[in-house]
Amino acid sequence: MTVIERLKQEAEQLSEPLAQEVLDFLLFVRSRHATGWSMGFFERTAGAWQGEPLERAPQGEAEQRLELE
Repeated sequence: MTVIERLKQEAEQLSEPLAQEVLDFLLFVRSRHATGWSMGFFERTAGAWQGEPLERAPQGEAEQRLELE
């Protein structure tokens, strides 16, 4: 049995809401490959930063607000 045949067989048993979720995922994966994403894309991108450490500056105290009357 081919992968496509197995997909069809499994899809026949899904409820409509679950079938919609699976279809959305399938379309996402297909579009990801069409745009050139490859395996390890995020790992290579996330590990590529070589500048200063990304740190958030201190925010200070919260602003004081007047009571509503």
